[in-house]
Amino acid sequence: MAAKKKVQKKQDQFWNYKILLVLIFTGISYYPSIKNGFLNWDDIIYVMNNDMIKTLSLENLTKMFSTYYMGNYHPFIILSFAFDYSFFQLFPTGYHVHNLLLHLINTFFVYAFIYVLFNKNINLALIVAVLFAIHPMHVESVAWISERKDLLYTLYFITALISYLYYINKKEAKYLILSVLLFVFSLLSKAQAVTLPLVLILIDYLISRKISMKTIMEKIPFFILSLVFGIVAIYAQKADNSINPNSISVLHSLFYAQYSIWVYLFKLVLPINQTCLYEYPVDLNGQPPFYIFFSPLIILLIGFFIFKTWKKWNIGTFGILFFLATIFPVLQFLPVGQAVVAERYTYIPYIGLFILLGSLFLSIRNRAGKPATRMLYTYGGFVILALFALTTFNRSKVWYDSVSLWSDVIEKNPKSITAHVNRGYMYNQYKEYDKAIRDCNEGIKLDSNYFKFYVNRAVSYRNMGQYDVALADFSKALLKNPKDYSTYLDRGILYTDRFMKYDQGIADFKIYLTHRADDVNGYHNMAVAYFKKQSYDSAVIYCDLALEKSPELAGPYYIKALVSDAAGDFSSAFSFGSKARQLGYTIDETLLQNWQQKAGIPKVTLTP
Repeated sequence: MAAKKKVQKKQDQFWNYKILLVLIFTGISYYPSIKNGFLNWDDIIYVMNNDMIKTLSLENLTKMFSTYYMGNYHPFIILSFAFDYSFFQLFPTGYHVHNLLLHLINTFFVYAFIYVLFNKNINLALIVAVLFAIHPMHVESVAWISERKDLLYTLYFITALISYLYYINKKEAKYLILSVLLFVFSLLSKAQAVTLPLVLILIDYLISRKISMKTIMEKIPFFILSLVFGIVAIYAQKADNSINPNSISVLHSLFYAQYSIWVYLFKLVLPINQTCLYEYPVDLNGQPPFYIFFSPLIILLIGFFIFKTWKKWNIGTFGILFFLATIFPVLQFLPVGQAVVAERYTYIPYIGLFILLGSLFLSIRNRAGKPATRMLYTYGGFVILALFALTTFNRSKVWYDSVSLWSDVIEKNPKSITAHVNRGYMYNQYKEYDKAIRDCNEGIKLDSNYFKFYVNRAVSYRNMGQYDVALADFSKALLKNPKDYSTYLDRGILYTDRFMKYDQGIADFKIYLTHRADDVNGYHNMAVAYFKKQSYDSAVIYCDLALEKSPELAGPYYIKALVSDAAGDFSSAFSFGSKARQLGYTIDETLLQNWQQKAGIPKVTLTP
């Protein structure tokens, strides 16, 4: 009997082989994600076209910590991408492996947090950890490179909670200071971390810690940080015009927010019909459907649950309040973005529900009288975990590339305008123009006023050589949205290169440069238009403006060479042409030799 007790004690230790099995199981479940590529769903902006990550200079570091990016203030995320870029450049596997490693580390720390919080309850810690690790609703946070935000803020969030528990148990101030520091790191990774002070209060409730001046004072730094970073987050969203882009009324947003709680609870138990974009449900008149107005029932049910469990089962109360507290900022009471629900928002909040479900499962299993019945419960739990893991494995494949991702959205929601636009854009990138045009045509049936469908279709027709149709679609796009300034650039190039309508091209370039004064492409194309119009002085002016913005740009040097040739200044023509070739511009060697000969410049020969 003594030997059996010793073995049981060894199994209940923190360093347990079972957590290693959980991590291996998780790695297998997410294995397809490391084969995925970049997506046209923020990855292009965060990584592929982000100059800040390409050089770890003091200038770029300053930008990371002093500017908003994509409607957010999260310098640690940009810094982590800079770290990846220094090793992997634009090799996506490296970024995905980094994401998966962070998820595995987070899984371990979730296990550690539950183990410490619940007095070394190894079984509950393992259940919560494995649910956190493989739940299909967490795939978005792991398989999407841009959602590094969830992974990194969770790492610091959970370790801050662990440090707080050490502070309570050991009564040493250094752990509280460490908790504050980790909280700052979490806030620098994602604004959703502002909820941590509420979790600290819930922990005090769970362990029956008495309210005193000390417990109040120790949390003041946390609440001050939450307030400051919360205000920063709101300003960041305003700067990106992300607040209420769908013009949801205040009244309707209250109902939509409560509706989203229903969705999150449903997906917890039955994660089916998952998608990367849960758009606001509306009826044929563009108003909330009738069932949205029944959503406040969830608040009544949760309130009743808390009333019943507050004293009798505080773990249940803790779990549901943990969920509500951590997901509250993204419940769309203040609408941000175009989605009413996002799977990535559950990454930390579901931990509370996993605690509730894990505790309930262990309680029911332990009350089973016969060992065979308890074993049946255990096997049933393994079956659920296996189904979750299989769903996660398959869901990870959906994020393989942009076409597979948006095809999945269209399958779940055939009326998604965003999905048709984004898939059509990618079909153009893959030179599958017929498919791109098909998506645009389907999209125009859904919303004939959405300008991006005409832009995408114009690009398809232009690349297919159907310039008249392309020009018509660019013009339609600008009628739908005159502030789509990039389309002025595209149409101006088409006027200049294909229709020889230089004045129209110049007019479009002027509008573009009025609003995109820092884009060198506008100046370069303006120079091309003036050259073709034979307004050489103006062409040179815009070449010089382009070179002020980008001295290593080859095209303006070539135009200046042609202008010099037209003026009979062959020495300058040869000089500018040589510079253009040096910078990578392809120039006919015969043309260069002709300028060299006319300028009387001797050929340089190398002596043996």
